[in-house]
Order: sequence, then C-alpha cells, then structure tokens
Amino acid sequence: MKQPEPPEGLPHGEAPDTEPGHGQAEPDAKLLHTKRLYRAVVEAVHRLDVIVGNKMAYREVFKPENISLRNKLRELCVKLMFLHPVDYGRKAEELLWRKVYYEVIQLVKTNKKHIHSRSALECAYRTHLIAGIGFYQHLLLYVQSHYQLELHSSIDWTHVTDPLIGRKKLVTASGKEMEWAQMACHRCLMYLGDLARYQNELAGVDTEQLAERFYYQSLSVAPQVGMPFNQLGTLAGSKHYNVEATYYYLRCIHSEMPFEGAYGNLKRLFDKAAKAYHQIRRTDAKKLSVNKQR
Repeated sequence: MKQPEPPEGLPHGEAPDTEPGHGQAEPDAKLLHTKRLYRAVVEAVHRLDVIVGNKMAYREVFKPENISLRNKLRELCVKLMFLHPVDYGRKAEELLWRKVYYEVIQLVKTNKKHIHSRSALECAYRTHLIAGIGFYQHLLLYVQSHYQLELHSSIDWTHVTDPLIGRKKLVTASGKEMEWAQMACHRCLMYLGDLARYQNELAGVDTEQLAERFYYQSLSVAPQVGMPFNQLGTLAGSKHYNVEATYYYLRCIHSEMPFEGAYGNLKRLFDKAAKAYHQIRRTDAKKLSVNKQR
C-alpha cells in the first residue's frame, strides 16, 4: 500500500520534527517558528471572523478568495499541530475544525430558507462537506503513519505499510506526543462522524450508518470519552419515541469523561416527553390513534 502523502501544510517528503535537536539554537529556532505560525493562524482566524460576521456571510463564505483563506488556515494549523503537538496540537485541531468547517456548516443551517435545492449555494455546501471528509480521512491516515500507531483492533481501515517498500524510520516521540496522536485519531473520527451526519440532513443523501460507524470507531480508540455517545444521541433524533437518544445521552453522562452538553440534551427530551404526556391525558382516549394510546 502506498505511503499516505503529508496533509497540505507539510513539505512533500519531509516528516515534521517531533523532538528538539541538539544544542540551544535549534530549539530556539523551532520555538520562534512556532510562535510565528501561531501569529499567522490568529491573523487568519480574525479575517475569517470578519467574514462570518457579515450579514450575507452565507454567500460570502463560498467565494473563491474566502475558500482560499480557509485552505490557508488549514495548512497553517496542520503545520502547527505537527511542529509542536503537545503545546499547540489540540488548539490547532480545534481552530481548524471550527473555523475551516464547522462555522460554515452552521451558517448554512441557520440560513436554510435562503439556500434552495440544487442551487449553486447548495452545491458549494455539499462540496464543502465532501472536502472535509476527504481531509480528515487523509489526516487520520497520516497521523497513524507518522507515529506508527497500531489501531487495527480499534478501527476497520488503518494505515498499512507495504513490506516491499520497507518501513519508514520510526519517529522518536515522547509519551505526551504519542498520547496527542492517539487522541487526534479519535477526534478525526468524531469530525468524520459529524460531517457524515450533516450530509445525512441533505436531500438524496443517506449517510446515517456511515456517521454511526465513525462515532463507534472513535469510541474504540478512546472509550473513556463520552462525546461520541452524545453525537449518537443527536443522530438518533426522535426515533423510537426518543428512547434511543435518551439511552445515548445517559451513556455519555456516565462516561469517565462526560460531555456537559448531554445533560441539557437529556433534559430537553424529558421536558418534551412530559409535555406530550400531559397533552395526551387531556385528550379523550377514544380519539387517540393506536400509537398514541400505546
């Protein structure tokens, strides 16, 4: 199997440093480079915030120059997370997801009435989701390859080195760097699940099982994290009288690392159930459908 190419932002054929070199000059140069990268990231984020704050932002975000700006931010975040994974990796991941993908998705969802089926805007949005899935699949494979992670027992598609071309030299990484890499794979699978879930909301697309698959695999990589259960609850929606969603939110709350938002999600389901129950009690039972009587 061909070695995965580095994600955009890393020089072709060059592995990112994962440990400081010998002497003081190299660590100082690396630190200076990291700070410059972070400043460039902050500047790009500020420019994107201005665009998103625009009244017609749902149109503006898909202009070529703004797509290029998001691509530039994505490249900077990838460089930053591999240059200094322990101190900047998590922050770079969050900014990349939120500013390059999530905020655009939320803009479209809150302006649905302006975006018509099969319009140029809807096409751009579909392309945005597909591009996000491609990027995170690529990043997931690259992190596995670079850190030589063994995730075969956790996910059903992993990086495999072709024995005919030999193995790359193992990267010497600290325990904290390896921990970041493992959790980065978990989060890549979470983002893939979210993107598939958003695709599932579009007409003519059925990616519910794909989203579910990504969420369960993220749980396999990091079973202590409750967030995937919360997302599975959101994906379940109102199926089976909200019982399925209730189960997932409870699993999230009782996880070793629960997601706080699951408490609010669960309360909304209970409030909705209580309201429906009281409405039914005030109605003549004979007028109710068999389903509602049950």
